[in-house]
Amino acid sequence: MAEDSSRAFVRDVKRIVIKVGTAVVTRNDGRIALGRLGALCEQIKELNSQGYEIILVSSGAVGLGRQRLRYRRLVNSSFADLQKPQVELDGKACAAVGQNSLMALYDTLFNELDISSAQLLVTDSDFRDRDFRKQLSETVKSLLSLKVIPIFNENDAVSTRKAPYEDSSGIFWDNDSLAALLALELKADLLVLLSDVEGLYSGPPSDPKSKLIHTYVKEKHQGEITFGDKSRMGRGGMTAKVKAAVNAAYAGIPVVITR
Repeated sequence: MAEDSSRAFVRDVKRIVIKVGTAVVTRNDGRIALGRLGALCEQIKELNSQGYEIILVSSGAVGLGRQRLRYRRLVNSSFADLQKPQVELDGKACAAVGQNSLMALYDTLFNELDISSAQLLVTDSDFRDRDFRKQLSETVKSLLSLKVIPIFNENDAVSTRKAPYEDSSGIFWDNDSLAALLALELKADLLVLLSDVEGLYSGPPSDPKSKLIHTYVKEKHQGEITFGDKSRMGRGGMTAKVKAAVNAAYAGIPVVITR
């Protein structure tokens, strides 16, 4: 009976939003995780060829930009400059430089697989405009009909939002909540939040006592879970993923958190 239900669920899924976090896109040293990203693109290509409509939400621009700008600053600095305290790089500049690198990489990988991709950058204020939301839906529908992979990211280079974990407008506050919002706006059948751990645990994944939670029920598990630190390089980590997943689930969209 469970197997029949699972098959029926898979048949009902057509449009999937996949969110990739910074910890998935990059390695521990901040450089691009090329093998991981290449494997992801190959899996997306397989889903695309099977008729699924894939919408990708990808973090990683700020981390990639910071890594590149640190290197540029290093090679352009004199020995005397290196003795001075290093000023932290502007996050907006990192986002602008990194977004270019991130999309160039996706474009190269997807081209190798004979698939086209498209970049769509948004800010929370965009979604206040009803005409924008309508046009966004029409543009994505057109791209998907051409079997193009839309790749979304928050436009951090020009975003005016101050708080990283909450948004007074209640629209979105990071790429996890953006993915949940897009799943709702674009009428997705499934939301997949990719992480650098197997899924949602009852405590920090590094703790041997922590157990993997296969089905999260807010009323049951909210008080039982102890969240660890935020993502290695991103904004929110598992706390943000669970909050986004709950919002999407309440809107009737199934959510999977996995590696």
